[in-house]
Amino acid sequence: MASLKDTYNKYAAQLKAVNPKYDVVYEVSKEEPIVFEDSANVKLAVAAIADTHLPNREQAELNLANTFEDISNSPEKFDVFLMAGDIADYSFKSEYTRFFRVLDKFKDKMTLLVTLGNHDARLFYNKSRKTVMAKVDEYLNIKTNGKSYYSYDVKGYTFIVICTEKRVLEKAYISDEQIAFLDKELARGTKDGKPVFVMCHQPFAFTHGLPEVWKTGDMGEQNDAVRAVMEKYRNVFFINGHLHGGICDKVPETINEENGVYSISIPGYRKPNNFGITDCGVGYYFEVYADRIVFKARNFLMGKSYSGDYTRLEYKIK
Repeated sequence: MASLKDTYNKYAAQLKAVNPKYDVVYEVSKEEPIVFEDSANVKLAVAAIADTHLPNREQAELNLANTFEDISNSPEKFDVFLMAGDIADYSFKSEYTRFFRVLDKFKDKMTLLVTLGNHDARLFYNKSRKTVMAKVDEYLNIKTNGKSYYSYDVKGYTFIVICTEKRVLEKAYISDEQIAFLDKELARGTKDGKPVFVMCHQPFAFTHGLPEVWKTGDMGEQNDAVRAVMEKYRNVFFINGHLHGGICDKVPETINEENGVYSISIPGYRKPNNFGITDCGVGYYFEVYADRIVFKARNFLMGKSYSGDYTRLEYKIK
């Protein structure tokens, strides 16, 4: 019979096999700083990551801080940071403590917008919502009044964050009230022809390779109603995570070509991704100009640029 020590060592090896980079602390290179294509004419600059799945481990906290170190190493000015859900791995208080300890250092340097994912909602939804939304209120100086969704304007551009309102395993629950809120905020934000950015952890069904890449990885029951509202408006960009897909053909999705509604699936940050360029630490940053938006893939964990297909996406503002 195997000893307790042997059993433990076998289990530890299995965990490492699932994520062999779990304990690695990465260094951020300064050799490839972020440089915009036309710095003088950038109206808004945004960095976006997803799925940090932060465990209560010092290594994970240090690696999350690399994103902000990489941004700080750039000569460019970033206005907004987006985190598209699955902040924590098990939604333990200690995990949120580590996550927000990193963000707290940058709350006066850029606008921080975060949302819950299914890993935040599946075990202790009410506690997670209160913890996360209290930080949203603090960072933005607003009152979300217990709701998990909100909107906020930065330099005249509207960001709308939608989120599950119930404990879920994988999908989201979006109430009629929240859908009406989305409709109202989209109307307000697009009335002058500017793009609006909507963030939710879960993507729409039949986008980004669904259901082939994940049978149950879509938004869920209210999928069609939420999508129909979004497609009513021009120049809407839907930022989501959840799928843990790397840089590949499944990152961009056209939702409504006529109105210029697009979906961008952000790769997972902490763990290696499932397809495409599978590096962990990857997100996208985007440069908003008067007539176009340029998205670029970036390894914020290591301070690394990418070249090739789907590393640069450009959209004309209609």
